[in-house]
Amino acid sequence: MNNQQIETIENYFKISLSSEVCQKLTKFEELFLEYNSHTNLMSKGDLKLLFEKHIFDSFALFLFDEYKNYKKILDIGAGGGFPSVILAIVLPEINFIALDSVAKKTNFMSIVKSELCLDNLEVINSRAENLPTCNADLIISRAVGRISYVFDVSKKHLKKSGLYIFWKADEALIQEELGEFQVKFKKKVVPKIIPYNLPTTEGHLRNLVIF
Repeated sequence: MNNQQIETIENYFKISLSSEVCQKLTKFEELFLEYNSHTNLMSKGDLKLLFEKHIFDSFALFLFDEYKNYKKILDIGAGGGFPSVILAIVLPEINFIALDSVAKKTNFMSIVKSELCLDNLEVINSRAENLPTCNADLIISRAVGRISYVFDVSKKHLKKSGLYIFWKADEALIQEELGEFQVKFKKKVVPKIIPYNLPTTEGHLRNLVIF
């Protein structure tokens, strides 16, 4: 990561990143590019926007001020480490579980955990429905599946006082998924939706859906 990208993150999310964190983020990016060169984690088209669409996007959790109240966060479908591995680098005081069923993805995240000494990160290769109960304070999910599906396979892992946070793009699709959720589970949810823009030329709109 270069200085301009770091400034973009700090200015948008109103945070300050230490030199150690910046070094680890840069190392993460290097590890990702090296691993992706021989084991496909991301398409070449997306790779060109690794910072804008993936690293920057992972920081969206900082738009939800209450994140500081949660000490154990489970990431369903962590993929190449977005957002949980990025957040584990920046928030060492919070324990993260990065869960994914695809071995090449968890293998990569395990390499990052070892290389960056991320003691607050647990990487698990499994499906959520097969995993023993985690008792997470917060479950997060980015670009994995529809809200009702993620909720169904992961609800046993969330404490009663816990929250879900979904990274979603299209607002119309969000409402469709929430309607689907209500019909399937007979639960009416009124989520908090926080919109934000990615630092792309088009300024892609994204949303955090919290309930």
